Amino acid sequence: MMKKIFFLSATALAAVLAMLSCNKQNPVANNTVPDITVSVSLPDGFSEDAVFEGEVTMVSRSTSQALTAKASAGTARFQGVPYGVYDISAELSVSKADFKEMAPELAGESDVQISGILKEVVLGPASTQTAFSLTTDWNVASPLVFSRIYNFGTLNLAGKAYNIDKYVEIFNNSSEVQYLDGLYIGEAWGSAPMASTMPEVDKQPVVYMQRISRIPGSGKDYPVQPGKSVVIAQNAKNHIDATVVTNTVDLSAADFECYVAGAASFFPSDNADVPNLTPDVYQAGSFQAKLMVTQGFIPVLFRATEAEVEAMTKTLVPGTDAYGAQYASYVLELPAARVIDLVDMMRTGFESRGGKHVPNTMDAGFAKINQQSVAARKISHTVGDRIVLKDTNNSTNDFVELTSEQTDGAHLKTRDYSDARIQPGYGPAGVDEEADGE
Repeated sequence: MMKKIFFLSATALAAVLAMLSCNKQNPVANNTVPDITVSVSLPDGFSEDAVFEGEVTMVSRSTSQALTAKASAGTARFQGVPYGVYDISAELSVSKADFKEMAPELAGESDVQISGILKEVVLGPASTQTAFSLTTDWNVASPLVFSRIYNFGTLNLAGKAYNIDKYVEIFNNSSEVQYLDGLYIGEAWGSAPMASTMPEVDKQPVVYMQRISRIPGSGKDYPVQPGKSVVIAQNAKNHIDATVVTNTVDLSAADFECYVAGAASFFPSDNADVPNLTPDVYQAGSFQAKLMVTQGFIPVLFRATEAEVEAMTKTLVPGTDAYGAQYASYVLELPAARVIDLVDMMRTGFESRGGKHVPNTMDAGFAKINQQSVAARKISHTVGDRIVLKDTNNSTNDFVELTSEQTDGAHLKTRDYSDARIQPGYGPAGVDEEADGE
């Protein structure tokens, strides 16, 4: 379910400093490792004859530059890799037909995703290891995924924040019709500019939710066809206004909006032609903002009954009761099994404030976001005319930040998957030349 910048542990940082010190005394041409191999094993239960032939990615922790290689017979090779500390991940989308062949005792009636990750791999003159082994797990592929996240807004002509044009796009990544009726959409505790204040959030079996709204419908009112998407807008209007703001987006044809009566500063008007979400199903505190109001919110889509939501555990956010109970915030503990998709987010340029907002088991990375940019999910492959988006449970690999769409009078476009930067195979494989200065 869901690329991001991670932060060095003390051990990794010490290794890098030692590596650089050694390199000054004994420089190596180009400061690279000539040859790196990564052997990827399939999960337990897969046939001994099955081999991993998916994509392997090395992401630099210091620059977030990515190097990619296709595995052959279970092994991927990288040549001329710059010194640094890397996270290495593997990913492979498997159709239900191939799943039955590769793992007959495990297979069901769903497409699956195979993925795995090695963190903090140190490469340099002080490190002699050049061959690595990576184990993988499998999970049922999410039928619905967040494909576009625009959650920071833009700037108006006066250079001030324009924050009412946010939206998310939900894509049917399966081969069957999916229905949105009754699904919940919400925000995990925290936001992209800073880490969550919940303890060890990356290791918990739940997602701490601060806001929840509900998509209307009684069962089959809101179908999404395979390879199609829906747009949920903060405000379903055309935000492009030559007198106020130009680098923005037309959301007048959105499928849903987050309108809340009485909150005019966030929701100036109600588009009567666009269905509203059921708002304020849950708010962490009486002073909390409404859905999509926060810059850099962490989006979560999940399925549950009303009774199950009502029964979820409420947990105090540490420190929020310091000035009295009336100011306290209580997050809702959403079980991981209920989540359809989520995307952890990190604001570009705010890496020093990092930290996870959701469990690593649900998203091992982050998607980049900033003012005047959109986090866009990459395309994995096509089935006939239908595109299939990447969903490796690692948003660092799955998403790319698109910014140039909002420059020189151009505008964001919803439901547009033509950008070259999200196409399969975009960018150089093996070593990314931009990383050479690492």
